[in-house]
Amino acid sequence: MLYTIEVERLVREHRLDGILDLTTTELADELVGGVFSAGGDRLTAAAKAGVPQIVSVGALDMVNLGPKDTVPEKFVNRNLFEHNPSVTLMRTTPSDVTEVWLPLRGISAIAVEGQAFYDSEADKALFDAIRRGLDSSGILVKEVDADVNDETWAKSLALRLAELVELKRKS
Repeated sequence: MLYTIEVERLVREHRLDGILDLTTTELADELVGGVFSAGGDRLTAAAKAGVPQIVSVGALDMVNLGPKDTVPEKFVNRNLFEHNPSVTLMRTTPSDVTEVWLPLRGISAIAVEGQAFYDSEADKALFDAIRRGLDSSGILVKEVDADVNDETWAKSLALRLAELVELKRKS
């Protein structure tokens, strides 16, 4: 975590020209509740500073927990690996993964038909790349025939989030 925070600081200070971030395990820790989360701002400094960044999924197959005897009760039946006496790794599962939703009619207010950024070919290329990238990953890609500011879009997302929260409470 310290390394990640330090890299983010160096980017904000414009001391790095580019980032190749191949191990992003802190994202799984943030999502699931591991001990090495870098916080909700992980991966944001480069975008904010306009620094080129390539990100990969190295070590997103695991969540870092403390010593085996400190693993929270809700995780004790999961696939655990004692990395060393201080760190127990827990395998991520499909239920740990975030869904990706695509608003097919526009991804911003000015990207809808008739507006300045409307470009159905560019949107198709983006959506196709996302679909290809997530194909066979187990991550749900949900397509909604609405734009990002449509009431249908908002209600669909809110209902799904409520479902996921309820599922998590039951598990």
